[in-house]
Amino acid sequence: MKLATLQAQLPDFEIRLLTLADQEDLLRLEQSNPQYHQYFSPEPLTMTEVQHDLTAHPDELAAAQKQVFGFYLAHRLVAVVDLLNQYPQEQFLFIGLLMVNRAYQRKSVGRIIVTGLMQAALASNIKVIQLTRVTADEGVARFWEGLGFEDGNQLFLPLRAGGRLPVTTMSRLLQ
Repeated sequence: MKLATLQAQLPDFEIRLLTLADQEDLLRLEQSNPQYHQYFSPEPLTMTEVQHDLTAHPDELAAAQKQVFGFYLAHRLVAVVDLLNQYPQEQFLFIGLLMVNRAYQRKSVGRIIVTGLMQAALASNIKVIQLTRVTADEGVARFWEGLGFEDGNQLFLPLRAGGRLPVTTMSRLLQ
């Protein structure tokens, strides 16, 4: 996804590709959503985990296929979208994470960002957007369903602390 294509669809935001230099901002944003982190670990969120969030990608992908976009309002990071381009197939876009700062939730910020992302994806010849969500999180399920995403398979992610986390794939065909 080209930054300029995304920015053209969402002109009210300042959008930047996040790098390790932005990890403090990302840490604050992730800390505003403690429930999300608790699904994956009972331990407090660390800077090492934030660095991992900025760089981790499936082994079969080139690092350049991963992009983490930061969405700013008044120079404050209010949301982040982690994308994998051409994954799991060529004309797919995979959302690894959409997180909105708690202070901006339930104010249409996430819906506006995803709608703009879908428009930018269409302009970029992407046919399908796919993601996984924590199965137990009903609020997240309703959010994505409201944007036209449909449930797919249930998978189980291994957790570092042991155990497995049930997640559900969701996808939306773009037209």
